[in-house]
Amino acid sequence: ICMGNLAQIDTPYLTETTSGLAFVVDRFKDWDHSGHITLRSVERSRLADYSAEIL
Repeated sequence: ICMGNLAQIDTPYLTETTSGLAFVVDRFKDWDHSGHITLRSVERSRLADYSAEIL
């Protein structure tokens, strides 16, 4: 399992499409035993949601 939050990229050299997470998803996309899920909303606590906004 590889997990990440593309909204937390904090370097000017990476984007949502050039991050390590995007690289892993792309490399495994043709393997029959892989898949990925993109969550469209926060599925965490209010504290985690607030932390993501302010940090």
